[in-house]
Amino acid sequence: MASPRHQTRKKAVASTAADDRAASESDVASENFLIFRIAKETFGLRLATVAEIARLPDLAHMPLVPPCLLGLANLRGTVLPVMSLRVLLRLPHLEANEQSRLIILRGDAPVGLVVDQIERLTQIAPSQLESNEADMDSALDGVIKGVEGESTIKILNPPRLLAGEFPQLGVTATGAAGRPLITTTASAAAPARALVSLLSLSLGQQEYALPLDRVREIIPLPDYIAELPRPETAVLGVVTLRDRLLPIVSLRALLGLPPAGEREQRSKIVVVSLGGGIVGVVADATREILRVDPDIIDPAPALLTRGEGEAEISSICRVDNGQRLIALLSPDHLFRPDLVRRILAEQGIANEPQSQPETSAMAHEQFIIFRLGKQDYGIAIAAVAEIARPSEVITRLPKAPAFIDGVMNLCGAVVPIINLRRRFDLGATEHAGSQRILIVAVGGITAGFLVDGVSEIMKAQIDTIQPAPEVSQEQMRLISRVINSEADGRLILLVDPTQLLDKIEADVLAKFERSVLDPPVTAP
Repeated sequence: MASPRHQTRKKAVASTAADDRAASESDVASENFLIFRIAKETFGLRLATVAEIARLPDLAHMPLVPPCLLGLANLRGTVLPVMSLRVLLRLPHLEANEQSRLIILRGDAPVGLVVDQIERLTQIAPSQLESNEADMDSALDGVIKGVEGESTIKILNPPRLLAGEFPQLGVTATGAAGRPLITTTASAAAPARALVSLLSLSLGQQEYALPLDRVREIIPLPDYIAELPRPETAVLGVVTLRDRLLPIVSLRALLGLPPAGEREQRSKIVVVSLGGGIVGVVADATREILRVDPDIIDPAPALLTRGEGEAEISSICRVDNGQRLIALLSPDHLFRPDLVRRILAEQGIANEPQSQPETSAMAHEQFIIFRLGKQDYGIAIAAVAEIARPSEVITRLPKAPAFIDGVMNLCGAVVPIINLRRRFDLGATEHAGSQRILIVAVGGITAGFLVDGVSEIMKAQIDTIQPAPEVSQEQMRLISRVINSEADGRLILLVDPTQLLDKIEADVLAKFERSVLDPPVTAP
């Protein structure tokens, strides 16, 4: 008969084996989440729904849309609607700051959500998830239950979140092949490019990147790291990550860079897969998730791969037309082989990369480009009969509709003047000498549209003209297309001249025009 001590040991071994089995099962079933903050609350998105994380780009401001739409962005050839997640969640609007980030959702009609701050990338076991499938009207998919005193994290469901005002955004169509998120000025027959996904991070002022498919998660640098007696200067020690020891390595030391001095508040540990094991790489800060064309990645000059550190820079990525140079690191070449063997001996084996081709050009359309505030608009040149300076005598008439400033005498004809700022529900501005009136024939009525200025006549290549994202019925009626000028990053909103007035406004104008029989008379 086995002794009590032997039975206890046997139970402990069985329990450990069961724990290991449960841990490995939860590893298989674990799901990746992107965690971020809005106001004082913590939210999460399934990483599978996220295409990219970026800093806030310049925005083109679209009129006649709900207040949660901050504007449109030019995302490497794709016109992207950018929403305030605060306003969508009915929280007070807050101006973007240095910590604000844009989360770009996957989908045939992609959309960007502005959040206050990105916290981390993390893996969550099924036991920590609490589903919300019963309430299909809720914007929440469920919650991640807090551990060790942490608060719960609300998981957002993007299609439900946008369903109220923007049902066509942030969803993937079934059956039909939708537009890819990242497009280039390519012909319709060209095959889709295989983009390279990267996590960018920084050491001081220099930007580096790791392949996203090798990044398991990102966690804050803890206050305490258990130091181990090891000869490698790059190894800082170990921490516990979900009941597993994680070796921590300094990326600065691997690259032969001097220590950062004072510990950075934003320092992060990027958990990287290495064979079948994992290792934590310490960076000063993580920046964003990028999806880049392989054509802008060049082999690193040989001189850069021979520094004092152990790591090699495998290639250089030229972002923003070469204004940002990002050094790409290969996890397999970050460490000396003997250190890799040692890490794997304490844990476990796997690996993979990627790559692929593109084309462009056609006929053109011609537009007059005008401005309202800081935004450029275009109208087909054929629709504009004349561009006039505002008359000093615009006669204001009683009982005229609010969108009419008055009438002016243009070559003997009485022309109603419509303030396009008011028509587009834009704020008033002080009148300036640059104002112009576009004389347009709309539904058999000649009307003048007052704009802040006319800047140019543009020939736009057909392949630079794209459908505008559908964010409101009124906007789609008036502005259904945009010129996406990749050369200078401009987004020009194209106004449909036949829709500048709706039917009610056109009927009012027709009656109004008939009632004005004589041109306005002014005192000599």
